[in-house]
Amino acid sequence: MYEYSDNLERKLVVRFFSSIGLIATFSMACIALINSSYLLALTLLTSSFVYLWAFSLVMGLERSATAILYNLYALMFYLVLTGGAQGTGPIWIFIVSPVTYSIRGLKRGTFDIILFLLAIVLGFYSADTFNIYDYNPDQFPIRILLAFIIVASLSGYYEYSKEKYSSKIIALSQKNEFLATIDPLTNLPNRRYTMSKLVAFKNELKNNNIPFVILLADVDNFKKINDKFGHDFGDEALIYLAKTFEKNIPQSAIASRWGGEEFLIVIPGMTLEYGLKVAEKIHSSLRTTAISQFQNNINLSISIGAVLASAECSIDLDIKHADELLYKAKEQGKNRTCSD
Repeated sequence: MYEYSDNLERKLVVRFFSSIGLIATFSMACIALINSSYLLALTLLTSSFVYLWAFSLVMGLERSATAILYNLYALMFYLVLTGGAQGTGPIWIFIVSPVTYSIRGLKRGTFDIILFLLAIVLGFYSADTFNIYDYNPDQFPIRILLAFIIVASLSGYYEYSKEKYSSKIIALSQKNEFLATIDPLTNLPNRRYTMSKLVAFKNELKNNNIPFVILLADVDNFKKINDKFGHDFGDEALIYLAKTFEKNIPQSAIASRWGGEEFLIVIPGMTLEYGLKVAEKIHSSLRTTAISQFQNNINLSISIGAVLASAECSIDLDIKHADELLYKAKEQGKNRTCSD
């Protein structure tokens, strides 16, 4: 499992290897021309043009990556088959495994390296069978192959370790991101997460006229509850309230802990009338079910300010409006919902 999280990074990798391949093959082609090795020079020049084409990415990222690798494989096969310059051609095959794993990743890279290894075995066999090049000593091809297998195995293990480490980093990053957006007491989304959703809902309202309702709720007499029963009971009350919200709001809605004993519920795609029905459902649930801990047994109540978000107003103004209605509910006797 090797996935590039950033497409730009993959482009940089492909262009890096294609530029290195272009410089190396073109330089060696010039040397081969000086040494009157015209066939080798032509092969290297052809290879350099392929690298140039891959660098341009005109055929897409994956095709360019494939072109880099298979051009490298073809060049290595040619060097093994013909011996290259004075029989040193096979030495270049050791660059194959790190390049392959860097471009392909572990699974696909291992598959490609096995195919390449079979091709190199065929190259050595053909060079000997058809008298294309006589390697001396006779054990040279076997030693090159064994050394390549060792290097490829080490490269594969390094890639495996890197991917495993990357997976741990990604998992840790996702966990930290989750913790950064969740209230640890109630397990509801926190203000930071909800604000990002409010921005998205506001854009939908402005661009596509999709409404959303904001319910700003505050626990009635919460300080008295803490003073009378203790902070542990107060925490249990907030957890109970969070569960009550989750049971009584639509699946598309978001209930969040806004701060302290204050909660904010966002209901996308709904009218204010529907939002008031949700608020009444929450009130009804709190009236009929008490929270108990040890010998303490009370019914929580909340006051709610309900607004339909306005396309003309900012999110801050919408929340301020809901806050004003919340305090209006408090002034009217608490345990109720106020709206325009």
